[in-house]
Amino acid sequence: MVIRDMSSQKRVLVSEGSSLSARQAVTALGMAGHQVGVCDPDPLCLGRFSRFVTHYYRCPAIGKDPWAYLDVVLRLLSDGRWEVLFPTHEQAFLFSRERARIPPGIGLAVADFRSFLQVQGKAALVRTLERLSIPQPASRVIRTPEELLRERRFPFYLKADYATASTAVWRIHSAEELKSKSMEGGQEFVVQEPAMGILERVQAVFDRGRLIAMHGYRQMAEGLGGGDIAKLSVNRPKVRDYVELLGGELRWHGALSLDYIVQQENQVPLFIDANPRLVEPMNAVFSGVNLADVLVRVSTGEPIATVEPSGREVRTHMLLMALQSTAAARARRRDVIAELIRAIRGYGLYAESREELLPVRIDYKSLFPLAYVLTRLLLNPKSATELSAGSITSYSLSPGAARRIAGADAERAL
Repeated sequence: MVIRDMSSQKRVLVSEGSSLSARQAVTALGMAGHQVGVCDPDPLCLGRFSRFVTHYYRCPAIGKDPWAYLDVVLRLLSDGRWEVLFPTHEQAFLFSRERARIPPGIGLAVADFRSFLQVQGKAALVRTLERLSIPQPASRVIRTPEELLRERRFPFYLKADYATASTAVWRIHSAEELKSKSMEGGQEFVVQEPAMGILERVQAVFDRGRLIAMHGYRQMAEGLGGGDIAKLSVNRPKVRDYVELLGGELRWHGALSLDYIVQQENQVPLFIDANPRLVEPMNAVFSGVNLADVLVRVSTGEPIATVEPSGREVRTHMLLMALQSTAAARARRRDVIAELIRAIRGYGLYAESREELLPVRIDYKSLFPLAYVLTRLLLNPKSATELSAGSITSYSLSPGAARRIAGADAERAL
């Protein structure tokens, strides 16, 4: 990856450091020559262990108190050290709501809050895709427990309106399973019928409704919580058309990522989820498109031409996720060791594949979290789920916090 000239390098504050997306964004930003700071509740977060990070700041967890978190970020931005605020997860929702409070001169690419509300919640996304005639699986928005109990077309997916990392998405197989799910008063849920096909994801960066850069990849191996252990880059013109339509209609500004199922019989993408942020950008970097760098340039208002996809097929993987998934499956040390040996020797999914989460050859400090997790799993393979859940808590918005932001006027603490 070529580092741009010194005049283009920026001082970038990353909004959290615990998520996989944040850790990959740190690498992508560092490879583009930017100086990186990380704000996170966990002093041992993944993002801190990088040679590209020059500053770490401890902050409240956004899911527990969004306004206390925001106050810390605003103080950091006011001291003149940072030039760009880079949202790596659901903090973008809060930053969009409070855009007027971000200090002048700070680069921040986030869409208008009214646009956010059309894709941030699962129910809103269903309505938006339907309005724009963008294909999705058969989906229904329900509002009452009575509506939910009347559902009988099993199996189906039940999705809470606000959820992070698939923590509130359930596959319901029977009426008995359905009875175990409860609905909070006033909260909408989505009932979505399963779609057969291949899971792929696409990431895009827009400049006030104009598509600047885009990258897609296919899930080659599934990890804990439905995440990706291994990826293969893909380029689908049909997907690009739909993404361009969505971003243009919403006049989207900043990053937008979507998940979809490709039906093998007709190659039509059925969109199932949206994230108003940049998700795990390193497969794109290794494919020749540094979306994190593009987002910084859009944030600062730099004129930028449309970046064309490379068209290369690039394989990447995350060894950390593979080790955790292996340990969670059968809780056996020998399985963890065998997975590590496969990765070292380049067998199976690691063949002709590059490490995207903790690339030790690029960033020697990423060896530390890898060694820590490997040691934990060898001492206690059953700790895999606990490790994953702990990091999600640091960066995720709880449903209650998301609803507070969506209707924040009455509750904001100014």
